[in-house]
Amino acid sequence: MINLLPPERRQAIRYGQLNATLFSWLAGLGVAIIGLLLILAGGWLYINQQSKSLQNNIATSQSQLNSQNLSQVQKDSAELSGDVKVVNQVLSSEVRFSDLLSAIGQVMPPGTVLNSLTLTSVKGSIDLAANAKDYASAAQIGVNLSDPKNGIFSKVDIISINCTSGNVTYNCNATFKALFSKSAQTKFLGIAKAAQ
Repeated sequence: MINLLPPERRQAIRYGQLNATLFSWLAGLGVAIIGLLLILAGGWLYINQQSKSLQNNIATSQSQLNSQNLSQVQKDSAELSGDVKVVNQVLSSEVRFSDLLSAIGQVMPPGTVLNSLTLTSVKGSIDLAANAKDYASAAQIGVNLSDPKNGIFSKVDIISINCTSGNVTYNCNATFKALFSKSAQTKFLGIAKAAQ
């Protein structure tokens, strides 16, 4: 087939076809841009609505917590937790006084009696008060208690020895401060070896 159209006419038809194709692409691109803008606007509106809804929920929850006095409940909870920790510590550091008194009684020299024990700190020291017939017996109490063979105390300090004259059997009052040895802490105080 021979095309007898003049070249200008052929070029006009060709450019017309290209313009129609280009116009259809531009129209499709415009529709896509409008669709994207609608999606963006819808997303923005949805996010904005959700944000406002969440802020309202937060404000409502906060007002409910404030009306339920949350700060006082938290304070009471912290105080109760501290009390539980103290009780736990006391229970885990149980002092077996019967065993301790028996061990101290075995090392007391003749002519002396144990008057009282005062535990000043569970892991620390103990105050002992004893009565003795004379000054030498009172001093011997400190020596016997601090003897490492006994394994009761690592250190014993004599606080005071007061002797009076009279017709009583035990004329001297002695006071001692003693630090428990490591073995005594596990034996008498119930402190676990790993905690030392």
